[in-house]
Amino acid sequence: MSLFNVVNDQAQFDAASNVSSDVHGAGIRFTQAGAARVTTTAGTFFNQGIPMSDSGQVAIVDATAGLPADTTYLNGLPISGNKVCVSRNASSVVSNGLPFDSNGAIAGAINFDLNFIGTDTLDPQVTFTRASTGTFFNSAGVLTSAATNAPRFDYNPATLAAQGLLIEESRANLLLQSEDFDNATWSAKTAVTITTNTTSAPNGTSTADTITEDATTNQHLTGAAASGGVSSGTTYTFSCFVKQGSGTRKVFLTSFGEGYSVFDPTTGAVVQAGGNVCTATNVGNGWWRFSAAITKTNTNSGFFIGLWSTTNNYAGDGTSSLIFWGAQLEAGAFPTSYIPTTTTALTRAADVANVNTLSPWYNASASTIYAEVAVPQLGRAARPWTVDDGSMSNIVDATISVANGFAVEAIAGGVYGGFAAATGLITANTTQKTAAVFTTSGNELACLNAGTVGSNAITLPSVSLTRLLLGRQDNGVVLCGWLRRLTYYPRAFSAAELQAITA
Repeated sequence: MSLFNVVNDQAQFDAASNVSSDVHGAGIRFTQAGAARVTTTAGTFFNQGIPMSDSGQVAIVDATAGLPADTTYLNGLPISGNKVCVSRNASSVVSNGLPFDSNGAIAGAINFDLNFIGTDTLDPQVTFTRASTGTFFNSAGVLTSAATNAPRFDYNPATLAAQGLLIEESRANLLLQSEDFDNATWSAKTAVTITTNTTSAPNGTSTADTITEDATTNQHLTGAAASGGVSSGTTYTFSCFVKQGSGTRKVFLTSFGEGYSVFDPTTGAVVQAGGNVCTATNVGNGWWRFSAAITKTNTNSGFFIGLWSTTNNYAGDGTSSLIFWGAQLEAGAFPTSYIPTTTTALTRAADVANVNTLSPWYNASASTIYAEVAVPQLGRAARPWTVDDGSMSNIVDATISVANGFAVEAIAGGVYGGFAAATGLITANTTQKTAAVFTTSGNELACLNAGTVGSNAITLPSVSLTRLLLGRQDNGVVLCGWLRRLTYYPRAFSAAELQAITA
């Protein structure tokens, strides 16, 4: 071996950005697995005769179709435009321990690896946009606002563990004054006293409000109307950050004419669902974010949050209290990241992350894609990745869902080409390890968490695919969760290899 790791007579390259765990050998940055880090940007300096980018990665050019006319050899390496010439052709000559193809380019396998764990910086190969701000939990567990077009590297606010790149669809918060429960917007106050700005909220500001029940027999609550009204038959998710105050009261969420969803603000337990789909998320420091997905059976737009004893109507003691902050109402069957409001309903735009250049690492004839994802909600199809030609007519994509486990599927020339599925248990908020193989000849393969590999012969697009979409497809199906890692291999893995990398 010389300079680069060689496996199966091909030099091994990794197209990922540098990370702190990388090592150096002969002046070249390597992954811990031994693959040389590479970039397609022009070299800016030479290290031991090898052109390097300004980030310390080997600069390369794809020479699969043949060496560029200006190629010269420097220390035995083919160099063009201050880049090492690398091809995916089989090797025929070995010189100084490196395999070369018949044209004189280094024969290599160029892996593309995006790791979104342990970093707060997006790989420069990824183009990211979001036409609004968006909230996320930072590494200290504090709810923070990301600027327009800034990616959100989210953390678990209770454990402070990195969760990856947060990718969500567009949503709007239909409740006004989401952090001021004493505002006139919250007009449905009944048998409670509201004291504003008593407690530090999940965003670190003293803006949380204490809601104290009075001593009458009544419902003890406050409520507001959805901006723009609601539609019967539509599912809305009502959520709020809640912390235990004085006493041991539970908290309920409801809408006019619908069931009561009751939660324990000490333990996070769902006491009763009330016919709604409920979630409880620990956000640290005694705070929970509770949500109820309510399918409206009427057009009354009132949504209410209050204290609960053994029922919603009881004799108060005049001292028991709960602490509220960050109410949200969104059209959809599950909660998304918090959208603060004041005088108007606000919309968080969709996260859009693309890799718009597949060269030099993409192999049109045989591909394996490994992806680690986590989703907070089940019962829906989520899209970890899509490879397409810029349209919905020619795509290869991945889907993760309770119904089908993990699947790779295709559309060719606008016609659905079928899918290969790997069934398995999907757990919310838990890393799912997925891997898919698609080739222009033979069966496609799919594997989930080292389970049984699914296979099927599906029709792939015959045109060139040009971009990689992260956590979404252009038809609006979005991951709505965390993309933790995505690795591309320019060859078809075997079923055993898929099980090994997803173990």
